[in-house]
Amino acid sequence: MSEDTNKQILEELRAIHRKLDAMDSPRGLSTPLKFIAVVLGITIVGPLLLIVVGLISRFVS
Repeated sequence: MSEDTNKQILEELRAIHRKLDAMDSPRGLSTPLKFIAVVLGITIVGPLLLIVVGLISRFVS
């Protein structure tokens, strides 16, 4: 194979490698999932926190 063909193949392999590395990079949660997490956190953690505070205040007084 000629030198030019080898260089073209090498450049294509490098491009494929860069694309694969970009696909493997960790991604965060999408915006809708963040919204769902916040809503669930407010609806579950909030009332639980109030229950715990109520129980603690009942025992303290």
